Amino acid sequence: MIKILTNVWYPVEKSEDVGKKYLEIEKVFPFPPVIKPVTPWETWATKYGLKGSGIFEVEDDNFEEGINYFARRLTMYANDIEGYKFEIAASVTSKKARTLIGKEISEFLLPEED
Repeated sequence: MIKILTNVWYPVEKSEDVGKKYLEIEKVFPFPPVIKPVTPWETWATKYGLKGSGIFEVEDDNFEEGINYFARRLTMYANDIEGYKFEIAASVTSKKARTLIGKEISEFLLPEED
């Protein structure tokens, strides 16, 4: 199993927009069964706004699918909400996960299915 960490940041005044976007995205881009939450999603108050964070697991064979899912999903927020930023990281204990080092997440996007 490979752990994937997602972190997001956004301004406090964008909280309502993030909540609305979540409901919108869930309808068209639900969580795939290959991704298992390890810790519940939490949102944290910080000096610079809000930070959301979650840890998930995927089987080694599903690593690319997991990264692809998070990259596409979080990009939907970032494209529509000013000030929304994200990062995706994976546990360095996995050889596949270490392929993220020095790369842009966009390099891991899989071709969209028709």
